[in-house]
Order: sequence, then structure tokens, then C-alpha cells
Amino acid sequence: MNRELLAMLVHDLKNQLGVLEAELSLLAHDPAPEPAHRAHQRCAQLRQRLVAYLTLYAAPERHMNAHVSDESPRDFLQQLLRMDSRPDGAPLRLSGEASAPAFWYFDPRLVLLALEAALHNAWRFARSDVLLDVRVRDGFLVFAVEDDGLGLDAIDPSARSSTGLGMELCAAVARAHNLGERHGHVLLQPRDPLQRQSGTRFEIWLP
Repeated sequence: MNRELLAMLVHDLKNQLGVLEAELSLLAHDPAPEPAHRAHQRCAQLRQRLVAYLTLYAAPERHMNAHVSDESPRDFLQQLLRMDSRPDGAPLRLSGEASAPAFWYFDPRLVLLALEAALHNAWRFARSDVLLDVRVRDGFLVFAVEDDGLGLDAIDPSARSSTGLGMELCAAVARAHNLGERHGHVLLQPRDPLQRQSGTRFEIWLP
């Protein structure tokens, strides 16, 4: 891991721990179920970040090796729907148009890290809804996360605590999946290409 990426990791963890410290301080003075639940969510998210960062750290020169196995994409998404660390509000649901094949070969551990990172980013912007989608396009399995926030041109409400490391992780996970000359990649685009303020769609393409 190079020094620039290591600095990003340390800076991001420092910010997250600072937020958790503030939440726990408020909870110590005024114990209540709702603040306690938020602090618990923050701990769970921090744990997930640490796992993701350790995965990046273990990859020499930031190149991961995917250990693919025969997986059911639809069942895989059902695991994400049962996540217990999501923030209050912005319910997570599966797209009614999702069309997954019976199986696909990918590394569920790495893809889970990528989609969790995408989900937490979507929850930061979503106003009322976060959507999961999966389908086959041009010979790739495409997992997608959509939010109904203000879109790519919106100002990030938590920009000071964001390092962009989530997309770095997702891109690394995608690159770890390849089949012949085809390589995985990620896309970040407007939910509706005709309206940039209609939300954001993240996609990870796996060959």
C-alpha cells in the first residue's frame, strides 16, 4: 500500500472515530434508545470499513486476487437486504425489474465489501429510497445501487469526512474480477441520464 492511500485510510478512520466519540459523549449525558442505536450503527459501519481497509492493505500494489465461486446473485442481494447497520430512514429494497441469472462466478467476500461501501454512500444522500438491482448486460453481471438524492452535482453533506476511498475500494474489487480480456469495472452516473438532479446510480460490472 502506498503512502498516499495509507494517509487516506488513517484520515478517514480518524474522522469516523471523532463522530463516534461525539455520539457516545452525548449518550453518556442523556441515555436514550435512539442515540444508542445510532452509536451502534456507527460502530458497525466502522467495523465494516476496517475490514475493507485491511483487504486493501493485504493486496500488494493495490491489486486484489478474487477467489471466485459459483454464487446465486439473487440470494446474494437478499443478504444485503438483511443488513442491520443501515441508518434510520431511506429503506433498502430490491428493484422490481431485477433480473439475475441462476448463478455467476464471483468472489462474494469482495463484492460484499464493495456493495456495502456503495450502500453507505447512497444512504448519505438518499431522501426516501435506496434501491438494489442486478442483471446481465453485455456479458457482464451488473450489481447496482441507486439513491433518490439530489444527484451527482449536489454538495456532499459530509464532504469533510469523505475521502473517496469507497470508490477506490469498489474499483479495486471490480479489477480483481477478469475473464480473458474482459475486466471488471465500476460506473457512477445519474439515476436518470436526462436529469442530473434525480439521484445517483452506482454499478459494478463483473465478467
